Amino acid sequence: MSLAFLIGEIGLSHEGSLGLAISMVQRAKEVGLDAVKFQMHFPEFESTVDESFRVKVFPQDKTRSDYWKRTSFTRDEWLHIYRFCQEIDITFLCTPFSIEAARFLKSLRAKSIKIASGDFDNLEIIEFAKNNFETIYLSTGFSYLHEIEEVHKMLTSGVVANVVFLQCTSKYPTPLCDVGLMIFDWFEERRINYGLSDHTGNKYAIMAAISKGAHVVEFHLVFSRSQFGPDSRASLTFEEAREVVDFKNVYREVLSPSYSKDVVAKELKEVRNLFGRALALKVSKKKGDLVLREDLVLKKPKGRNGWDQVDNFVGRTLSRNVPSNRHISEEDFE
Repeated sequence: MSLAFLIGEIGLSHEGSLGLAISMVQRAKEVGLDAVKFQMHFPEFESTVDESFRVKVFPQDKTRSDYWKRTSFTRDEWLHIYRFCQEIDITFLCTPFSIEAARFLKSLRAKSIKIASGDFDNLEIIEFAKNNFETIYLSTGFSYLHEIEEVHKMLTSGVVANVVFLQCTSKYPTPLCDVGLMIFDWFEERRINYGLSDHTGNKYAIMAAISKGAHVVEFHLVFSRSQFGPDSRASLTFEEAREVVDFKNVYREVLSPSYSKDVVAKELKEVRNLFGRALALKVSKKKGDLVLREDLVLKKPKGRNGWDQVDNFVGRTLSRNVPSNRHISEEDFE
């Protein structure tokens, strides 16, 4: 059975280091994730000097634009990352934060695109995504339900891409009570593909999303939560990511559609006989003794006479001595 497509969000945890980014991609592949996701920032097309920091933890960056510049890759570096993902067979996914970045993703021949919560109402990028990518993932961290319905209607009319809406709460980290997995039921009712973009940093929240039927689950990754960055506390370590992958694989097996109760019962027929029971005496009796119902009990293993035969022996006299350590038979009675 098909279960959640697991996306490891590297984001900007690489702090602008190509080497660190490549090592995180490699580790994501090793732990069994399906995809890695980056953020693509071209500051000159995205930000003004008026943009405020969500979390000001960068002493070397005077403005948000300075941060984007410091942590951004060149186009050649992006090409290197994209080709490395292809080489090790892990899906490359990226969130463009400008139309220029979206166009560059297209030039890389990326087949999928992720729209961030802050761009959920950015029709410029959304319309471009609809016309140029096979799969579109959209985070809903700031969205009202009616907005989700409107964007879904727009994306599924005309040229139809594979569209997946990710339940998301844009708090870092997100309290468990605000994860909102019950919204999956709302998506189901409207036949909308859904998943979770997680910011809890809690592996169990992600496992819960898998078990509740998420088509896609995205979560932030770091080597350690002590790693520098504004999202580290809302991230999973790679070791925890492996546990999520293991959970997904086990969950798939225990829900295997190939399971047949009747087939398994047939396979266990001999073992069942060991655990079955047949009529025997509670205590040994002698020839000539009368057998009453309270004298009989079921003992292992399975035998010819089950409890459904008890009335055939009650009130009859034994024709020989019968020990209590074997089943009774018709030959034991007159």
